Amino acid sequence: MKIFIAVVASAISLLAIEPIVTPQWLNEHKNDPKLRIVEVSEGDLYGFEHIPSAAHTAIAKWRFDNGTFLSIRPVVEIEKEISRLGIDENSDVVLYAPINEAKDLLKASYIYWALNYHGIKNVALLDGGLKVWKNNKLELTQAESSIKATAFKAKIDKEKIADITYVKNHLGKLPMIDARPSDMYLGVTPTPTVKRNGHIKGGMSYSWNYSVDKEYILKPKAMLESVFKEGYGLDKNKEVLVYCTGGLETSFNYFVLSGVLGYKNVRLYDASMKEWGNRDDTPMSQYRYEMFKK
Repeated sequence: MKIFIAVVASAISLLAIEPIVTPQWLNEHKNDPKLRIVEVSEGDLYGFEHIPSAAHTAIAKWRFDNGTFLSIRPVVEIEKEISRLGIDENSDVVLYAPINEAKDLLKASYIYWALNYHGIKNVALLDGGLKVWKNNKLELTQAESSIKATAFKAKIDKEKIADITYVKNHLGKLPMIDARPSDMYLGVTPTPTVKRNGHIKGGMSYSWNYSVDKEYILKPKAMLESVFKEGYGLDKNKEVLVYCTGGLETSFNYFVLSGVLGYKNVRLYDASMKEWGNRDDTPMSQYRYEMFKK
């Protein structure tokens, strides 16, 4: 009996946090010892007001300009930032952003992916960000949170990322989803900073913002399940590759597929079109929508 109780307790402790949380849930759990709340913002926004006990990070702590495009920082730098935020492999992490424009949410979803990639599995986004927290008249503070640093060591999950060689080797072999607006996918509108118009050959179009409403609240899970299963023919147990302009937009598709819907193997092509579309040796298509043929 004691063994059974211990097994049940262990299983409960391993239950992952839901990938999308409400302000009410976060308010009720904000003092949980395993929970780390992190605001993703720029400038003085955090100092002006933030959720109590929240730490602060900015996207520049996670990405750098490698001379050609932006990409994830070296592992040692990410380990340092995760440790500074008081996060370790046992933490439950809730990320949120003051969403003044779409890119603010995408910075948070990129860090969601980056945490997964470095071995932090229990991560969530606050649905609707800080605005919805404020709309519910929940507590805010200007006090800087006291965060006890950890000594985090990453366990890189190589199945979360793809480079250009991987993409080339898997053209036509697995579904690839483009998170940019459909006009950029088609190539009728140029993508800024990308030389060639169009999309990766065989790639399908699903703009990341289709998954949220105008207030950046996630659309119903049942609808999203149907979109990808019935509309795109995806299988949760088979690999999916996601890409966009340069990593941010597609991180939200990663979040929806891997986090919300539970797809087992979603790879993110971090360099995306800023690499693929600026070379002359990469297969591309224009002016038509494509579907993956099994």
